[in-house]
Amino acid sequence: MPPNSETPPKSAASTGSWGVYTGTGRPLPAPAVWPGPPGWRSFGGGPDLPPPPSEDPYAAIALGDGTEPLPPSPREVARVNAALYLRRPLLVTGEPGTGKSTLAHRIARELGLGRVLRWHVTSVSTLREGLYAGEGRLGPLGTAFLPHRAPRVLLIDQLDRAEIALPEDLCTVLAAGGFTVPDGVGRVATDDDPAAAVSLHGGVVRCHAFPVVVITGTGARDLPFDLVRRCVRLRLERPGPETLRAIAAARFPPGAPGSPAADVVQAFLDRAVHAEGPVVERLLDALHLSASGVLRSLADGDTFQSAVDALWEWTAPEEP
Repeated sequence: MPPNSETPPKSAASTGSWGVYTGTGRPLPAPAVWPGPPGWRSFGGGPDLPPPPSEDPYAAIALGDGTEPLPPSPREVARVNAALYLRRPLLVTGEPGTGKSTLAHRIARELGLGRVLRWHVTSVSTLREGLYAGEGRLGPLGTAFLPHRAPRVLLIDQLDRAEIALPEDLCTVLAAGGFTVPDGVGRVATDDDPAAAVSLHGGVVRCHAFPVVVITGTGARDLPFDLVRRCVRLRLERPGPETLRAIAAARFPPGAPGSPAADVVQAFLDRAVHAEGPVVERLLDALHLSASGVLRSLADGDTFQSAVDALWEWTAPEEP
């Protein structure tokens, strides 16, 4: 993030927030004015590269078209802004379907930070895979540390699926703000554009603006303390009725062709409030079946409640 005034930016002041992120997921009307980094989190990489690609096909999948803002959560907004100010990774946990991965796309869209770099971790993922994919190409983690005037957004998804060595090794790179490419490679392709090449000086990749790193966890195992202590932690809660209605409006705008009736959404909310388990995916499934006319055929009489109840049982994570 570029050095600038330590005073809160105007875009945030207008919302009553002390930070740059407001939580709506809608692009800010003017570029955010970033606060200066702490002296111990200023890495000085350069020269700066051109802005990254702005189009992100996954953003529309994760967020919808962005015309309907989500109601911001003050707790989420405060912790995201703390991570931005301190240049710390954001460690996001919560039950499935609470929007852990989506948060990275919402930050990128709102703050105009371009395409999200996505690293989906598996049990065999290694640090080298994330940094340098070989054959002169950086991985998503390596690309995030290239010097840009504004930070890149990097999603490290489900890190606790990895063997313990990966989270431990990741601490070193996050602390250093960069790394050295193996074998002194002088030109590399990026995870954004394999057809384009970036020149490296001495084989070193070092960020100017520390990336916005969003790390998600499944809860499968505890992450190393040395990593957790370097992060700002955020646990996303189960979305309530207001947020679910906003998600429905974002994906299926009211009045648009195929938009589900309000009583479908209400039937789902009536079901979800008394049950456990993921809700967002089930809501979107119900709305899709409604828009396709399928839910009507499953309904018992004039109410959609029986159809929603059946769909809920079909998509349960465990056998009843």
